[in-house]
Amino acid sequence: MRNGFSVSSSSEFVNEIRDDAREALFHYHATACFRPGRGLRAWTRPAILGRIKSARRFALDLADGWQDHPADPQPQEHTPLDLALAAVGVCSLKTAIAGGSARGITFDSIEMVVSAEVQPQEEDFLPTARVRRIAYDITTRSDADAGLIEEVTRQILDRSPNHRTVKDTTELHFHAGERELGWSPAAIPAGTSGGRTVRRHVKWISGTQFESAGLDADGCRLPLRVDEAKQFAGVDWAPNPQEYVVLALAAELASLAAREQKAATGSAGTWSVHAHGLLDLRGLMLVDPAAAVGFQTIGCTVDRPAGLGADEADRYFRTAVERSALVELLALPHPVEVRLSSDERETLRAAAGR
Repeated sequence: MRNGFSVSSSSEFVNEIRDDAREALFHYHATACFRPGRGLRAWTRPAILGRIKSARRFALDLADGWQDHPADPQPQEHTPLDLALAAVGVCSLKTAIAGGSARGITFDSIEMVVSAEVQPQEEDFLPTARVRRIAYDITTRSDADAGLIEEVTRQILDRSPNHRTVKDTTELHFHAGERELGWSPAAIPAGTSGGRTVRRHVKWISGTQFESAGLDADGCRLPLRVDEAKQFAGVDWAPNPQEYVVLALAAELASLAAREQKAATGSAGTWSVHAHGLLDLRGLMLVDPAAAVGFQTIGCTVDRPAGLGADEADRYFRTAVERSALVELLALPHPVEVRLSSDERETLRAAAGR
């Protein structure tokens, strides 16, 4: 064991997936529901980790970003974008720690500020923004020299699943019942100006446990916890980085679909979205170079509100998909800059989107 990671267990897992590729297929599930008057809630559902079913159940109340909150003008809930950035940051740090542990590095601490430059389609409305650039500012303290730390940190660019999902083109599918809905990201209207940077601080606690907190003056101060299932050295403390991705996507789409219905009819019904993501760990573990490191596919299925016709519900949901910041972030490739600072103040700049 080093840094709470078992290097020998990783080697055993590589042998298992070489013997049976099904052991490498990890399915993550989440559901989000928007209810009028009650807001937005998202929760994980059991994950299928190879041949193991892991009973994962974590729930979060989230800010939808568009309702009036007269009693709480600055609600403390996280947004779906907060969840997504935390997921990307933690996954990247975890990759660096795992790689460093295999190389004999003992980390005293490792943390990151992950930032996203966003261009809102509407004034200061993040759920329909377009992410233009992402940056990681990583600070480490360890017993290793700066050259080895730089080498390990570079592994993020190739072997962090959530990083690769953002960096690469990812296949996304959207369904209403059995019907698959075609979609394409909506362009930012001509003449749109301004923009902002959303930042989150991610820190490693121990083993697979992390915390992430917002850094914006008007952001949520409550930290998000991140952890793995017990089958993978976690303590079931919180959702893992991949679960946060599907949680965030389901939540944003449920909220946006309700918003579209309210804009068209004056009221919103109850919208539920179920999200599923598939990872094939053969790419991450270097067993099959042809396997994607990031999510192979991400799919979402919507349950339409009671009393709403199928065509009308499809229209609202498709518009939500086309305008979603997270759909655009996950489906299309984005440039990512990595900057590394150690005690020696060595700096790494790597444009992962090139």
